[in-house]
Amino acid sequence: MPQIAVQTVNLIDEKITILFNQNWFQEDITILSPLLLDNISNHQIVERIQGADRESIRFRWQDADFILNFDFYSQSCWICPQDRVSILKILPLLNHLGSDIA
Repeated sequence: MPQIAVQTVNLIDEKITILFNQNWFQEDITILSPLLLDNISNHQIVERIQGADRESIRFRWQDADFILNFDFYSQSCWICPQDRVSILKILPLLNHLGSDIA
C-alpha cells in the first residue's frame, strides 16, 4: 500500500482543509498529525483531545491558537482558528503549510 501523503491544502470559510491521497484509519492519526505539525515551525502543542471518532490537537503558532481536527468517519481533516485574533493568522498559516507540504 502506498504511503499516506497530503494531497491538497485549501482555505474554506476560515478553515484550512486537508485532503490525503488515500483513506485512513483512526490509528493513522499518529502518522498524519506529524505530516502537518512538523511543517509548522515554532508551534507549541497545548492539548490533545481524543474522542470516539474525532481527535483534535490544540496548538499555538505566532501568538495565535488553532485546532487541528481529524474525523475518521467523514475522512475529514481541518485546522480552525480558536478566536478572532487567530483568524488573522489563518492565511499566513495556509501559506506556510502549502509551501512546506507541496
